[in-house]
Amino acid sequence: MALSLFHRIIGDAHRPPLLILHGLLGSSDNWQTLAKRYADTHAVHLLDARNHGRSPHDPVHSYAAMVEDVIGYLDGAGLEKASVLGHSMGGKTALMLGLEHPERVEKLVVADMAARAYPIHHQPIFDALLSVDVASVQDRSVVEAHLASRLGDASIVAFLMKGLRRLKDGGYAWRANLPVLNRALAEVVGSVELSVNTLPMLAIYGKRSSYVSADDLAAFDRSFLQFESHGIEGAGHWLHAERPEEFFEVTADFLT
Repeated sequence: MALSLFHRIIGDAHRPPLLILHGLLGSSDNWQTLAKRYADTHAVHLLDARNHGRSPHDPVHSYAAMVEDVIGYLDGAGLEKASVLGHSMGGKTALMLGLEHPERVEKLVVADMAARAYPIHHQPIFDALLSVDVASVQDRSVVEAHLASRLGDASIVAFLMKGLRRLKDGGYAWRANLPVLNRALAEVVGSVELSVNTLPMLAIYGKRSSYVSADDLAAFDRSFLQFESHGIEGAGHWLHAERPEEFFEVTADFLT
């Protein structure tokens, strides 16, 4: 059953709709700065995926369920179709949405994600997140220091800390449903089956990222009859945060 997703809309509602779907452990908050720029030409709908941000928690976390949630959102918002931009997990959700419901998608942007399955590589992050009792912590810096000692990557720690919220009665909680997401990692890194279609599609990726290979681009090219790709020099998996100007210019040009 589709969940009612938390969302925010930026821009004139009469403009063409653009849905933005974030990645694993992210939220719609991560995209607000770029959304304000897309709002010059689109009504931007920022969605929190199930088990993320302010959207409901649910024991099921699959791409089929996330696609159903997005279709439910489109129906509830009275949107016949929309352009969709998805990053990482959101990219695979957008990809499956476009393949299974092409009549609901105007244009498709998949950011640093391929259709193939990946090895499970998020486990150290989940182990670190689950190893600290945030409910009993009284200062965010304690959590931040713990994650830094376990992960050793300041950019990842900063990204994860955005998902920590303070409780009214003291202590903290993660916005993401960590136990469910931890169990669903094999599903999150699973494959999406491609099929030949006429949907306009842009694959944008970081050239320092290992997520998108030449073979992945060739697979997209065989399936999408209207396919474009763009690699951003010096960018990794979080290409929209690392190179926001180039990311915006390329995607905005494609969407308009």
